[in-house]
Formats: sequence, C-alpha cells, structure tokens
Amino acid sequence: MTRDITEMRPFWMVYGIGRGSPSYQHSTEADALRQAERLAEARPGVTFVVMEATQAVRTRRLDYFDLRTAPHRDDQRPRHKDSEDNIPF
Repeated sequence: MTRDITEMRPFWMVYGIGRGSPSYQHSTEADALRQAERLAEARPGVTFVVMEATQAVRTRRLDYFDLRTAPHRDDQRPRHKDSEDNIPF
C-alpha cells in the first residue's frame, strides 16, 4: 500500500554493497544500525551501509481545480455574476 507523500517521514535502509536492493524501511536509525551489524556478522567481508531517506519525489498526471468555487481575493473576484440562465453576461 502506497502512503500519501505528505504523510511520509524519514526512514533508514540497510544496503549490502554489491548485493540486491534494500527493501525494509526502518523507522529509526538505531534499528537500521543494529540490522547492519547483524548482517555484517552473518556475512563477513560484505560492507553494509545505513542509508537515510530524506526526500521524496512524485509525478502527478492531472490535477483538477474548480475555478467556480475557488476562493478569490477581493481584487480578483469575477467581474460578472451568473444569471439564472447561467450566462455570465
């Protein structure tokens, strides 16, 4: 399940250099460091690094914004009011 980008917080991952991509997200740096130590002991000779995720980027395809209901500053109010027949003049 994908979290909303605005709700994401920094997280840490452990990467074994030359190994597959990390996938587990640790909620604290200390937890990730403990995991790196455990993995290093289990795999002598492999270097494990703790990486912190600090930025997130996404692309959105379309955003819809209803201009009729958008708040307006006083100097940007529409010049014409809609009549009963919805013709703005």
